[in-house]
Amino acid sequence: MTMAVIAALAGFVGLVALLYVASLHAVVGNSDGATVVLEGQSMSTGNVLLHQWSLSFDSFWSVDAIFYTVAVLVTGVRPLLLHLVPAVIAALVVVTGALMARIGHRGVSGLAAAATVFALLALPGHVLATFFLQGPLHVDTVLYCLLAFVGLRRGRLGWGWAMAVVLLAAGILGDFQTVFLGLVPAFVGGVVAMARTRDWRRGVTTATAPLVAVVIAGALRVATNILGTFTVGSANPTAPPARIAENLRLVGTWGGHMLGVGGGDLGTGGMPGALGAVHVVGVVAVLAGVVAAALGLLRGVVLRPRVTDEATENWRLDDLLVLAFVADLAVFVAFTTSGDQTFSRYLTGAVVFGSILAGRAVGRLVATAQPHWVRRGGALFGVGVLAAFGAGLGSNVAAAAPGRPYQQLEAFLAGHHLDRGIGDYWSASVTTVAGDGSLPVRPVIADPTGRIVRYLRQSTSDWYSGRTFQFLVYDTGHLWGNVNAQTAAATFGPILRTYDVGTYRVLVWNHPLSVTGASG
Repeated sequence: MTMAVIAALAGFVGLVALLYVASLHAVVGNSDGATVVLEGQSMSTGNVLLHQWSLSFDSFWSVDAIFYTVAVLVTGVRPLLLHLVPAVIAALVVVTGALMARIGHRGVSGLAAAATVFALLALPGHVLATFFLQGPLHVDTVLYCLLAFVGLRRGRLGWGWAMAVVLLAAGILGDFQTVFLGLVPAFVGGVVAMARTRDWRRGVTTATAPLVAVVIAGALRVATNILGTFTVGSANPTAPPARIAENLRLVGTWGGHMLGVGGGDLGTGGMPGALGAVHVVGVVAVLAGVVAAALGLLRGVVLRPRVTDEATENWRLDDLLVLAFVADLAVFVAFTTSGDQTFSRYLTGAVVFGSILAGRAVGRLVATAQPHWVRRGGALFGVGVLAAFGAGLGSNVAAAAPGRPYQQLEAFLAGHHLDRGIGDYWSASVTTVAGDGSLPVRPVIADPTGRIVRYLRQSTSDWYSGRTFQFLVYDTGHLWGNVNAQTAAATFGPILRTYDVGTYRVLVWNHPLSVTGASG
């Protein structure tokens, strides 16, 4: 038993290492990821409720930030956390997904089910790696929902139901996407269970779990507001009606890119075309798994097949996963507001749910495959596909890692003893983390009058109150928030010196700077 535990831990560490390296070659790192590192730093010093913070609508306080808090306690603020924590979360998703795919399968069929999930998620193409291995992009929210589904798979009260309620409540407090990816599938799944069994008692526990989670989350939010916690900004904009049809079309195109078939504007990361073509197998597997689960749900509701305890566990899990898959597609269609391919991030949950359904479908196929030579041929085919997926990831990792210009900026600032600054959002917090937190650069924005003020999202008032700064930095390659030399001079007076650091401009005055006001 001890050796099995050691082997499992070693395997998990190896998986984290693999995904960490993949993240280094797919993800540049930015201030969104850096902000949650700094949230973790604040929580690790005792500000557990993030008092005086102002955050975006998805705060990630009770989701990703917990992982970053633990990581900061272990390592301190380090740029490696931009890649290590997402790798750990992704590894947990892979392991959870593989174990979920194995439910109801044993032996070779269980191995095939788990291997399918491993191939699709642990050996990602470039586009999927860009979003799956970057934080905080709702991957931890997907993990919470998967674990909640595991807890609800038996359809009765007990520790599993309690775990699901806690996870769903925590998810709501930190990421509103939990409503779509977890609460709605659970509630609808409970209603479907009632229809499948023609017995309301067989679905009531599943349907009530999200309702109880909402009550708990609401009560906790009220309590934390009384005690003093963070504020959140407005919700993300939704797609105008004119974009809906285009978004529906992009589901197939960008979904294919997420599963490794092509790359669109994001590219393939250097994967040869022949290896990319093998990923068509993954697309087929996901589609087959989703269609099989959807047909099973409809057939169960209409025909009410005879169910046993073991079968009940299987169809409940399939129902929850396919409902979550559809819900995530709805999120993508509703919140993709332009043709910018970075909106593919909204398909990450669908890829995860679909990959688990693919694994479960492969497990059923292997379990029923006859005769022996068919099973042997299928095993050889599976090994070949797994090897091709691994070679594809290897080609991406072998390519040159992307440049990280904020590292050059941090080195310049440190070399010129500029250790307290302000800057546009995308230049600020990521530079802070690049300097291990010892060189803080705080985000600012220009208000409607053209004056530089605090950016009232992704920041805390502690960063500005009673503080003075030595410089302002902005990125000419990614102008943001009207932060530039003109608005800086209008706010702080004539600029003494300007430094060019790649596309960055570092502005210095002959007096200290202070930031007042606020703008979201």
